Order: sequence, then C-alpha cells, then structure tokens
Amino acid sequence: MGLQSNLFMSFLAVSLCLYYAVPSRLRLWVLLAANAAFFLWADAVSGVWLLFSIVSTWGCALLVQRLTSGGARRLLVAACLLLNFGLLAAFRYFPVWESLINANFGHGLAVVRLDVAGRMNLAAPIGISFYTLQAAGYLLDTASGKYGAQRNLGRYAAFVSFFPNISSGPIERGGHFLPQLESALTRTRRELLDYDRIVRGATGILLGFFMKLVIADRAAVLVDHLFGMYADGNSFTMLMAALFYSVQLYCDFASYSCIAAGAAALFGFSLLENFRQPYFAAGISDFWRRWHISLSSWLRDYIYIPLGGNRKGRLRKYANLLAVFLVSGLWHGGAPTFLAWGLLHGLFLVAEDALSLPLKKWGKGRRLPFRRTRRLLGSCLTFLTVTCLWIPFRSETLSMAWICLKNLFTRWQGFALAGEFLYAMGLDRTEFWIAIGAILLLFVMDLVSERTGKGTAAWMVCAPLPVRWGLCLILLLAVFVFGRYGTGYDAAGFIYLNF
Repeated sequence: MGLQSNLFMSFLAVSLCLYYAVPSRLRLWVLLAANAAFFLWADAVSGVWLLFSIVSTWGCALLVQRLTSGGARRLLVAACLLLNFGLLAAFRYFPVWESLINANFGHGLAVVRLDVAGRMNLAAPIGISFYTLQAAGYLLDTASGKYGAQRNLGRYAAFVSFFPNISSGPIERGGHFLPQLESALTRTRRELLDYDRIVRGATGILLGFFMKLVIADRAAVLVDHLFGMYADGNSFTMLMAALFYSVQLYCDFASYSCIAAGAAALFGFSLLENFRQPYFAAGISDFWRRWHISLSSWLRDYIYIPLGGNRKGRLRKYANLLAVFLVSGLWHGGAPTFLAWGLLHGLFLVAEDALSLPLKKWGKGRRLPFRRTRRLLGSCLTFLTVTCLWIPFRSETLSMAWICLKNLFTRWQGFALAGEFLYAMGLDRTEFWIAIGAILLLFVMDLVSERTGKGTAAWMVCAPLPVRWGLCLILLLAVFVFGRYGTGYDAAGFIYLNF
C-alpha cells in the first residue's frame, strides 16, 4: 500500500474517521488496528518479525530498569540488540552476500553455489531497517536513563509500528513520540481537531504528492533510460543522469517524509524533521545535517559519540567518521556499491575537516569579501560533489559505477547534439518541460524556505493567505493534471522502501 496511492488515501480517511469517532479510551486500539492492517496488507509474514522486535525491546527495557548490576544490564541490552540486528543482517545482507559468493566463486563449482536465502525465503520485511533502529534507539535511551521505560505494551507497539513512518521513516525517538502519544490518548476530540495542525498535515501530503507524482516518477524515466545506456554514455549523458538522479532521489525520499509527516499531523502527532533543503548545503558536513536527518542523528548519537566522537584527537575522530559512514552505507544495503558510497562520503568529510583548520587560521583577522558569493560557490561545489557520489549509490556494481564516472569525466563531446538528445531520454518534449517546470517551482519554494529557516510545508502554512492558497491550488492542479498515475500507469515505489 504505497503512500502515493488512492488506496492509502482511502485507508487514511477511514482510519482518521474511526480515530476521531471513538471515545479517547479506544483511540489506542484504533491506532494499533490501523498499524496492523497497514503492515499486514503488505506482508502478513513480516508481522511476526515486527512483533518480535516490539516484544523483545519492550521486555528488555523493563527488565533492565529492574536490574541493579551494571554488567548484567549491559549484557542484557547487548543480547537484545544482537538478536534484533542479527535478524536485520540475515534479511538484508545474507541474500546479497550469498549472490556475491555465487557470482565470484560458484562458476563451475556446484558444491560452492549457495541457495540458503531462497530455501529459507529470506525476503526482507517491510520497514525492518527503520523500525529496528527505532526500537534499538528506545532501548539504548531507557538503558542510559534518558527516560523511563514504557510499561504499556500497546502504547510502545503503537510507537514502533506507527504506519505513516514505518516503511521509510523518519526514524522516530521514544522521547519525542511517546509523550505525544500519551497526550493524544487523553485529549478531547475538540483539542485534537486543531485547525492549524490539520492544514499543516494536508499541505504536507499535497507537497509530497507533487514531489513524487509530478517530479520523482517523471525523473525516474530519464534516469532509468540514461543509466541503462551507461556503457555507451558520454560526459553529457552521464551528467544528465547524475543530475536527474539527484532530483529523483531527493523528491522521492522527501516526498515520503512529507506524506508521512502530514498523515501523522492529522492524527495529532509531530514527526521528526527529515530534510532541510539539503542541496543548499555549503559543505558535506552541512549536507548531512540536512539530508535524512533522523538517520544522521541516530548514527551520531548511538555510534559516533559512543566511539569517542571528536573528544580523543583528530585521528580518532577521523576513524570514527569513517566507521560511521561505512555503517551508513551498510544500512542502505550489503552491496559493495553502498559501502563505497559510504566510504567516499566519510573520506570527503575527513578532507573537509582537515582543511577547515588551516583555512580558519588563514582567515582569522581578515575581512574576506564576497561572503554571499563564496557561500553560493560552496553550495554549488557541494551539490556537484554529492551528485557525483550518487553514481555509485545508483549503480548495480562497482564496475558500472567506475564506467559511469570515467565516462562523465573523460568522454566530453560538447553540446552539439544536446538539443536533439534531450528529447530522446525517455520523455517527449512536453513531458520533459513539465519536469523542468516542476523542478524550478520546487527550487523556488525550497529557496524561500531556506531564507525563512522553515521546512517547505511549514513555510507554506505560515505564508500570507493568498500565497498559501495560491500555491496549494497550483500544486493540486499540477498533481491532477501532470501527475503520473491512472489507467495503465504503475507508480514507481518509493526508493527507500528498498532500504
């Protein structure tokens, strides 16, 4: 049940009607039923693994709070985390590694060829990468005493399995979501039906549909076409492929977060911010403060800081950064391309930090001119760097990534055939310019959001009434007139559903 589908909107409407119709003491049961229905609709068998994650981390958190021995507490937490992350590894990485072993060592050696994943039907449950981190973060927080363990299993289950964000985030924190849940279950219907919250939720959903159906799914056609001809590509085609993939990935993933946050707002909840105009970042470190914020902050709080962070010298700091980004790559998938992508981001962060100290010393006491120009150049350079780094992320193999990058930088043939080629990339002239127009509209909205310091949906809600409703009308018309859906069209699933 994709969040961009009519089925999801119908499901959301029914769930909301029941949620607000029943007495407050029954809201939790409606929420649990909606979560279960959403998850089981996609994959009934996966519900067993979700239930295991919920019960194991809930029970472990309660038991840890009763133990007095620090060693016993750490051992119990480690065992629970090992079980949950072991399941994640079995589902997400074993099939990939098995196929790599077969591809490299199984030719002509039948005894070496493995089919364990196929025999055991190791298909990754939906959302396992997200809800595992969410449950693990809760367990670590309660074990460290940040807040008390939730005694009510139903309320904890509603937190871990909340259907708007279970498939692709944001990765919620117990300390942020559970107090909201406590409040929502005790407030009156009139208190929950807050006009500003409903407008914010509806605006977020509309913005998400615009980004997904008008931009991301249209860009996907270009991206698939261009990467499909990567071996014969030149600098121009690879540049177009990388640029449009940057747009596709941002609009695809951010649209899910917008729809999830919008749906949550209609229930009375505020989800963590996941994107903050990432392509306006003025450095790789700034980019990671804006892109997939819930994952970045999770890795910082539960891996980088426990490893020592930046408290034990620069070399240790750089080793910690590389370790964190290798884990980030591994979280996205077990293929070597994801590990390479994570390692490259880590190396760029190390280089950026190493250069920052001498540059700060050089600039100390100087009044450097053209501050805005330098900021603009920094943002452009960061965007181009991130765009190039998306190539291994999108590639199926390391050799494919290498060929794409090599063609990008060595096969320059000018723009002589660019005009003809633009309309032979999978979209006709009309579809191509619809995509360009929609991208420019989103760019302007993101630029205003950057200037105001608010998220795009939040800025739209706070805008003057004519601007707000004018933009909403434009987005609504764009979705209905230019959205890629309807008879004969199979909407592309969200990219991050694969992670």
